[in-house]
Amino acid sequence: MTIRLDHVDVELYRAEIQKPRNGEAELARRLGVAPDEVCRRRQRLTELRLLERVDEETWVARSPHAAADALLGEEERQLERQRLEVAQRREALTALTADYLDARRLRSDAGQVEVLQGVETVRATLTELAALATTTVDSMAPGGAQSEHAIRAALPLDKELLGRGVALRSLFLDSARSHAPTFRYLKDIHDVGARVRTTTLLPTRILIYDRRTAIVPLDAQNTALGAVVVRDLPLLNLLNHLFELYWDQASPLDACRTQPVELSDLERTVLRLMAAGQLDEVISRHIGLSVRTTRRIISDLTRRLGASSRFQAGVRAVARGWIG
Repeated sequence: MTIRLDHVDVELYRAEIQKPRNGEAELARRLGVAPDEVCRRRQRLTELRLLERVDEETWVARSPHAAADALLGEEERQLERQRLEVAQRREALTALTADYLDARRLRSDAGQVEVLQGVETVRATLTELAALATTTVDSMAPGGAQSEHAIRAALPLDKELLGRGVALRSLFLDSARSHAPTFRYLKDIHDVGARVRTTTLLPTRILIYDRRTAIVPLDAQNTALGAVVVRDLPLLNLLNHLFELYWDQASPLDACRTQPVELSDLERTVLRLMAAGQLDEVISRHIGLSVRTTRRIISDLTRRLGASSRFQAGVRAVARGWIG
């Protein structure tokens, strides 16, 4: 039941409180409405338990708390019973947690490597690992633009982790910056405490929880096939090292990446040749300058792009729109 009271209802209620034996004609003059409107509104206030008719001429106004108890008390009691029933069912289900985890460990290879088949199994495991994480979650997400479904699913989970004090580090491709929904998602989690960086190349999707458990897809090109849960220490060390390697080379989300740049035609030509993987000598011959001068141009462009190699500089120039 939706309860909406306008100013006439309120004034009628106040009038009944002040004088229990009001006549309809008197109330109609006071409220500026017709007598039959007074009758209709009295009936409505009675249905809401705010008024109670004692006799033909007397109406008693109840307090709002008494009216709420009379009108909603049974609903509230039903809700409380439902809440208790739900809590009991949840307790019965979660009592199986120890058996579930123990069976999972037995199913895996000595608890070190576990294969997850299918998307739903992977999602359930990710939810479980996120709930158990206490210190860190590191993620590597290739593919650039993320689907809006994935963003809607990820944002509340990320905020919940951050709210529990878990440190989040997220690695995305530079191209994610030019996809509005993805960039908005990255900005949202960055603003509430996540550390976000982007880079030109990522090898595969990786999630690492507390640096002790990792999940990687069975097939990086088709993540729907399933994933592998890794707890083996040597493999974990490798995956943690791989993440740190790409993290160190990536650029923070709040770095100035989208400011317009002034490039000469010569610099654009050099960047295109760098992106194509051409050697310094080839670029030198193409632009008609000495190798020494060409290398000085390449070094300056590489520095401006924050790249660690000339080839990476070319790729970043394409990703940022400096060249086509």
